[in-house]
Amino acid sequence: SRPFLLPGGFITPKVQLHTSNYQFEDASSTRPRSKSFAIPTLSLDSGLVYERDTTLLGRGYLQTLEPRAFYTYTPYRDQSMVPLYDTALTNFNFSSIYSENSYTGRDRIADNNMVTLGLTTRYLRADNGAEVARFGVAQRLRFEDQRVGLGYDTLGEKGWSDVLVGAGVSLNQRWSFDSTVQYNRDVGRTTRASISGRYTPGPYKTLSAAYRYQRANSLQIAN
Repeated sequence: SRPFLLPGGFITPKVQLHTSNYQFEDASSTRPRSKSFAIPTLSLDSGLVYERDTTLLGRGYLQTLEPRAFYTYTPYRDQSMVPLYDTALTNFNFSSIYSENSYTGRDRIADNNMVTLGLTTRYLRADNGAEVARFGVAQRLRFEDQRVGLGYDTLGEKGWSDVLVGAGVSLNQRWSFDSTVQYNRDVGRTTRASISGRYTPGPYKTLSAAYRYQRANSLQIAN
């Protein structure tokens, strides 16, 4: 990867090559004794950062407006003959929506041809730059159906994904809260939501709690 930092934004092109080799002792007529594959991935991450002075609840802050576009492409390679040793589906959140692979581990590299569009605004303290509040929205557009899967997950379909909406608030150095909502436009309802809080009474003490909601049999276009 090669980040290019601009006065008001960034551009980061990235090239990856995933190589793996498997040797099987329980070879059968349907599974070879060995399997190797090399899968390339191309991605381009870009964003802008606008800033302005603003007032919120009688206090002065520096507000940012940060549009972001992330494109990734990975060609399809058949990996169905490889067992799942340490691979699982990642959660659909603000970290994974801007990532190249939908899975953890190395047993599956998802084929992707998609772009993620997002918009974030932050409120920063003018004196030290500490983040007081954050609000964001993001959605993914898939140009081709995903074919690589785990056998039990819902593969990404061509078209727009669910909409992610998130917010975070830091009341002070001790109390902070984060929340995320996943909304499915096709069914017109929230399919997943979470809220978490953190209390830090000291430098080595942190207490946290979280509540998560997921609608049963929800339709998830995106992984």
